[in-house]
Amino acid sequence: MKRYLYLFSVTAVIVGMIIMSGFLTAGGIYEAETFVIKTHDMDNTVTGSGRLRYSSGKNIRSYYSGIAGEINVKNGDTVKSGDILYTIYKADESYTSMLSDESISALLGSMTGSNDASGIIAEAKKYCTPEAVYSDTDGTVTDLSIHEDDIIKKDAVVMKITDTNTLEIPVDINELYIGLIETGQKAEISFTAMPDRKFSGEVTAVADEAEQTSGLTGRETTVEVTVTLDSNEPTENLRAGYSASCSVITSTDKDVLVLPYEQIRTDDNGDFVFLMKDNRAIKKYIKTGREYKDGAEISDGLKSGDIIIDSKEDISEGQNVIIKQHVVNSDA
Repeated sequence: MKRYLYLFSVTAVIVGMIIMSGFLTAGGIYEAETFVIKTHDMDNTVTGSGRLRYSSGKNIRSYYSGIAGEINVKNGDTVKSGDILYTIYKADESYTSMLSDESISALLGSMTGSNDASGIIAEAKKYCTPEAVYSDTDGTVTDLSIHEDDIIKKDAVVMKITDTNTLEIPVDINELYIGLIETGQKAEISFTAMPDRKFSGEVTAVADEAEQTSGLTGRETTVEVTVTLDSNEPTENLRAGYSASCSVITSTDKDVLVLPYEQIRTDDNGDFVFLMKDNRAIKKYIKTGREYKDGAEISDGLKSGDIIIDSKEDISEGQNVIIKQHVVNSDA
């Protein structure tokens, strides 16, 4: 009895293999990747590029002409409001003309040809009073441009104090799309230096005036839009000057049946996909509607829940299909 059972089992396996072999060879079997098409909320976006910069800063200007004394900070230093930045020797009131712009120019000229410039500076300091210059804001010192004994002219920018905790990207948006953008809209940000990371941000400013800029198609009229990184984004690996691309979300369409662009095939009769039905590939023509960043709306020919065969597979109409990998939900 056991022998008959054994022979029956072996026969069943062989018959099954023959049947499967016939199935596999009928029309050429394909191990295909499939996914289920679903509806999604789709964002409409306007994209622009720019370079990362610190979002705010204050130029520190000299209130009067004079000679730089001790410089208490260097680039990269963190300062608080009330910290001493540098000392300036300003002329006493009775000797103001000695350090006027004209006199300073003359002094600079004499220093150029002098063998003892330090002596000239020391002599000039006798007629000046040292005065400390204090920071009136918190931040990081950048663009420091003075050294001890430099002659400083009135209103000259001597350094900048920047808020390095907040980063932004100024992007040029074509005038055709600027009407879609307003402050408060969210944005997705990517950096060339960090291609695998996505950052979130928000439109914080839209310029009042347009300007002519150079684009891929030549000169175009654009408006500068400022996108600021969200405060909770980690910024330790970001550097000012990084190239960035910003996709501003201008609106969102609800419950849209969307298919990624790479899944849409085309022949002389139009766009189509291959559906998986009864383990066979079924060619299905479709109509597309609105276009999004990552896919097109399917306005006719498909419904939510249809199983799509990945277009990377070289499959023909009616071909037998075995699922190699199946994705329950496709994100467009």
